[in-house]
Amino acid sequence: MNSRKTLREFILCALLMAIGVVLHFITPAFMLNMRPDFMLSMLFISLMLVDDLKINYVTAIIAGILTALTGSMPGGQIANPIDKLVTSTIIILMLKLLRNRINEGMLAGIVGIIGTIISGSVFLGVVSIIAGLPGPFYLLMLTVVLPASIVNTVVTLIGYYIIKRLSRSTLSVNK
Repeated sequence: MNSRKTLREFILCALLMAIGVVLHFITPAFMLNMRPDFMLSMLFISLMLVDDLKINYVTAIIAGILTALTGSMPGGQIANPIDKLVTSTIIILMLKLLRNRINEGMLAGIVGIIGTIISGSVFLGVVSIIAGLPGPFYLLMLTVVLPASIVNTVVTLIGYYIIKRLSRSTLSVNK
């Protein structure tokens, strides 16, 4: 692997994580002290643009730590890193299976919605074990996770095309 290409990919992922943490931090909590997780959209874009397992897992760990530091949900400090690793593993596998089989826009949409639902389910499951949920699981899925999955899908789609266009020249130089 070309070290220059790897450095560029790390920098791209770091910039996406910085954008994600700012969005995560400024998004207000609503419905039972929960908020949409825009860090997920940035993580999904990173996983789609960078096809390197080590970089993908480092990015997932960083995303989990940053969302844990900026989260407001009791128990979220433990749940966030776990949900980011589980979700990233599933999304990486999904990308391996689907990357060259379907349109990249459709893939970004699938990754956005399925990834957010997986992440939300894992997050709520871990929080329910560690600290207890502020409401019933199904209610939180319906009122927080499903709406967040729609928003994250739109953000992932739009963000993917913007970041891909902006990064195309620098990432493709050494391919």
